[in-house]
Amino acid sequence: MEETELAAEEQGKVSDEQKLRISSMWDSLKRFDTYIGTVNFKSGLLTTLNAAIFGGVVLKADSFIQKGSYYQVLLIAILAVVAILSLLSIYYVIKSIWPNLTSASTGTRPSQSPSVFFFSSVSRNFTAAQFVDTVQQKKADELERDLIVQVHEVAVITDLKFKVIARAAILTVWNLVFLLGFGFVQILEATGYHLCQG
Repeated sequence: MEETELAAEEQGKVSDEQKLRISSMWDSLKRFDTYIGTVNFKSGLLTTLNAAIFGGVVLKADSFIQKGSYYQVLLIAILAVVAILSLLSIYYVIKSIWPNLTSASTGTRPSQSPSVFFFSSVSRNFTAAQFVDTVQQKKADELERDLIVQVHEVAVITDLKFKVIARAAILTVWNLVFLLGFGFVQILEATGYHLCQG
């Protein structure tokens, strides 16, 4: 009887090496969560800026462009580009907020059990009682593997969010360049200076 209890105790023990791995995985998840928070903050800034550009410049175009002016066609073309860049940037911001969360670790593969760490897996695959039972029955090795897979999944999502928000930022930079061009053409219009007049 004592041998069985000792064997069960040994099986349930977690080595120092495993504790270190598990701890480092949790630290990685926290760090990735901080990165995701940074992306979400940038998303807010880019959305605000592009919405202000679209609403403040594009929707008030009729007050900026004089009918029959020398630069009317050029100003309309620049505003069309500004509108497209604003909307594209907002699209990529939205895409960065809702990344692909179809995790390979959610148990969609028949060979894997559902994750006990991925929120969608927990909410869709378990009742509260089933979740408690499943977590309590998991061995340390199984929990460690599930956690490691989740760290990988969150890393992939974080990387995707950074790539998508970078596209939105590049579009916003180009948007500002075209806005400067719009302002320059407006100055030319106001001063009566005509380029390419033969």
